[in-house]
Amino acid sequence: MNSALAQIKHIVVLMMENRSFDQMLGYLGLPDGIEGVDGIQNAQPNFDAEGNEYPPYAYGPDETAFHKADEPYDESLDPCHSPACVAEQIAEFHGVKQGGFVKNFIEQKKPPERWKRLPMGYYTQEFVPVYDFLAHQYCVCDAWHSSIPGDTWPNRLYSLAGCEGPKVHLGLFEELYDWITGKTLDVPIFDVPAFTRQLEDSQWRWYSDDPATLRGADSHYRSFDLRRDNFAFFDRKLLEDLAAIAESAITARTSFLDDAAAGKLREVSWIDPNFVNLHVLNVISDDDHPPADIMAGQALVLELYDALTRSPDWPDTLFVLCYDEHGGFHDHVQPPAVEDGSNYATYGVRVPALVIGPRVKRQVSKQLFDHTSLIKTILLRFAADPQRALNQMPLRVQNAPDLGMLLADEPRTDIDGHEQLHDTIDNWRNQSRSARRAGQDGGPSPAPDGAGQPLRLTDLQREFLHYVAALRKLGLPVGRP
Repeated sequence: MNSALAQIKHIVVLMMENRSFDQMLGYLGLPDGIEGVDGIQNAQPNFDAEGNEYPPYAYGPDETAFHKADEPYDESLDPCHSPACVAEQIAEFHGVKQGGFVKNFIEQKKPPERWKRLPMGYYTQEFVPVYDFLAHQYCVCDAWHSSIPGDTWPNRLYSLAGCEGPKVHLGLFEELYDWITGKTLDVPIFDVPAFTRQLEDSQWRWYSDDPATLRGADSHYRSFDLRRDNFAFFDRKLLEDLAAIAESAITARTSFLDDAAAGKLREVSWIDPNFVNLHVLNVISDDDHPPADIMAGQALVLELYDALTRSPDWPDTLFVLCYDEHGGFHDHVQPPAVEDGSNYATYGVRVPALVIGPRVKRQVSKQLFDHTSLIKTILLRFAADPQRALNQMPLRVQNAPDLGMLLADEPRTDIDGHEQLHDTIDNWRNQSRSARRAGQDGGPSPAPDGAGQPLRLTDLQREFLHYVAALRKLGLPVGRP
């Protein structure tokens, strides 16, 4: 462990959903971006099966949409990102490496003509104002790849355990669901040993709005009466249950925002975005899973960053923002080869990643990272016996580079203020809520996801609601993350 990493007292991780580097941060490689970023300027066109060319293009305002970027609400156009689809996307096609994104999208989704080019689109800074600010102040990692060339849960498992595992069968509950509904219950519940087992419980806390993803990954955290203090909401308080209230004074469990404000962040804080938001006038989630209004994700990141910068813990905090996988969207950088005894020949597609904090150098990092670098960094810094802890983890974690190389020995004093971003987000929020109110004639909102409109969930959200139901059935009390 280098001396700069040794100065870090708090590591905060936020992992968002299903976007590629080129789509979210590739614009930084253009002339008015950041020098040295390997972005859209290096991307080549893709082709469909008939040989029609689809070059990268900047998303633009669309007057038929109810958010600023030209991306559809229709979940049916969410690009495929299963291992089979990813293999086709990153294969050479018409002489272009990483050339199969458009071909795969058209074959899988059969989109209308106007959306055939969707996977090749990228956002510009007006759509990602918070990321643009953070990228110019801190570290852009333009060689951070998802861990495997596949979908959400295997990549999240790699971020927690350095490996994946099969889904756990839920026995009678699963069989009853299948029998009653005639559908297969697809619940993302696994059993892989998470890195948190190598830490003391007092060292970490998991924050979420829904039941924590860690509970789904590792059965160690499905004993719901244990480690209750390790799980908390991101931005709301949770009263103790009635039995506890009867035995002692009423107390409130802290949220991330409470802990940050009080200077009580633990050594490791892991934050899940809100995967399913059922409020009528708010967007349906802030995890950026498409189709989404990505300004909701920008609002979440700003809230988190603002809380950190106001916290007494900020001078010694490292905040890592990354995405689980690319979601089927184009990225021009080939996944590097990997040899670690897994079933994968390469890493996954490149994803957006920003490393943030007063001790983080302002730079563009070309170091190859994947999600297991999160585990390596956390255990190297905070495990009582780092080498012993790392030896308990899979080879991918042991071989991963840690993030200490991105740090300076002293906190920086040249970081700009971010107050102007609050106005941007507040204006978006007001416009978004207004667009989702009922129509002026008393009918449903003109917004497809507004008042009076049916709720349309993505595949991830449907799967996640099955997950929530399964955890409740297994004993997780209502109102506990």
